[in-house]
Amino acid sequence: MKHLTELPILNPGLSRRRFVQGLAAGGVLLSLSPSARATGLLSGAGTKTGTANILSGTQFDLEIGESAVNFTGNPRIATTINGSLPAPTLRWREGDTVTIRVTNRLKETTSIHWHGIILPFEMDGVPGISFRGIQPGETFTYQFKVQQNGTYWYHLHSGMQEATGVYGAIIIDPAQDDPIRADREYVVQLSDWTDEDPMRVLAKLKMQGDYYNYNQPTAVDFFQDASRIGLKAAIDKRKMWNKMRMSPTDLADLSADVLTYLMNGTAPAGNWTGLFRPGERIRLRFINGAANTFYDVRIPGLQLTVVQADGINVEPVTVDEFRFGPGETYDVLVQPKDDAHTIFAQAMDRTGYARGTLATHAGLEAPVPAIDPVE
Repeated sequence: MKHLTELPILNPGLSRRRFVQGLAAGGVLLSLSPSARATGLLSGAGTKTGTANILSGTQFDLEIGESAVNFTGNPRIATTINGSLPAPTLRWREGDTVTIRVTNRLKETTSIHWHGIILPFEMDGVPGISFRGIQPGETFTYQFKVQQNGTYWYHLHSGMQEATGVYGAIIIDPAQDDPIRADREYVVQLSDWTDEDPMRVLAKLKMQGDYYNYNQPTAVDFFQDASRIGLKAAIDKRKMWNKMRMSPTDLADLSADVLTYLMNGTAPAGNWTGLFRPGERIRLRFINGAANTFYDVRIPGLQLTVVQADGINVEPVTVDEFRFGPGETYDVLVQPKDDAHTIFAQAMDRTGYARGTLATHAGLEAPVPAIDPVE
């Protein structure tokens, strides 16, 4: 199988975008104030974002630390692995025994969850339950035999560290020939980012569950309902939702008011790009590494043939769009017809989107569809 190693193509000349689109430069920190430099907290100005490095073999060294990022025009600190967001892609082979040495450079306990991987309980889980966690300055060695194949991912399992940037792909090649044939493949890892402290965001939700939901029914909606279904039915409808203490548009706890949606660690304005040659069949390994967001994914003008779900090969089924939630993975095959196609992943609440491009050469873009109406 052939792989391209080019970095994602970034659009120059875009200094600021509205929050939902983020910065054209993805997560790379663009500038630092003198005071920020003096503190030393933002020393990771070289944070790597976009297409993650691929680490393969049986021996791995991962370092969890803090790095500077800027997705919205406001410098922030992310939790990263090896200074990368997403974390490096780990490529294993079924039947091998892998050894992963994880060093904690944070000031707090950390841990890694190998999502969907079959392994001994002490090699996974939450600090204080299955193991004591990785203490600041310590190195913990994970070691286990790989008993499966497919597309999986890993992320932190301590506090809100996953929401601040630690998630990466795992690709496990089968011991025998892979029945899924493709000329090229890419990991497409979707996530979401907030400039706010995730603990503060959670505190707001605990006080008011719909704090970030700006798609609430209005008086205009009530009168439209009354005109369409009658006054009594419209009142009964409102009473029903009030009794449940819910809104009919309560589709997500968080919205684009507080989130920037990322594809491979790149904001929409940054336009992550995967290159291909005409006629190639491409395997896209979609991973939802978001802390909150359900995504509806499509590539306008192309059908998606789903061949794997959560690491398990399935009977191929062709769809125009699929929805998946945090933690899920889908492998799809596509065969581009044009020189450029947009990969469009809109949040289920329709407040924002992540996007990227498949293109025959650098700099090409395809039209980005408008966000669908709110359901």
